[in-house]
Amino acid sequence: MGVALLIIVIVAATGRVLTKNQSKRRNRIVWGILVMIVLNPFVSWLIGICFAIFAGEGFAGMGVMVILFIAMFFIGACILVSGLLTKVDI
Repeated sequence: MGVALLIIVIVAATGRVLTKNQSKRRNRIVWGILVMIVLNPFVSWLIGICFAIFAGEGFAGMGVMVILFIAMFFIGACILVSGLLTKVDI
């Protein structure tokens, strides 16, 4: 679990560095990609494992992982699409 937390913190810090002093459009595009591709698997795995340990049932944890994975993917996709559809300031 420690490795997943470390990866989440590193990715969040990297996203913050990549989007510092950038336009709102680039900010949304970068965070949408980071949420969909990098943060999503680790966050859903971490929450699913914690839930499985708490509930004492592995299948419940797997169900939570799948639901979170899909939900976070759509959240990241919405962030990415909102960034792509934001008008460019010239």
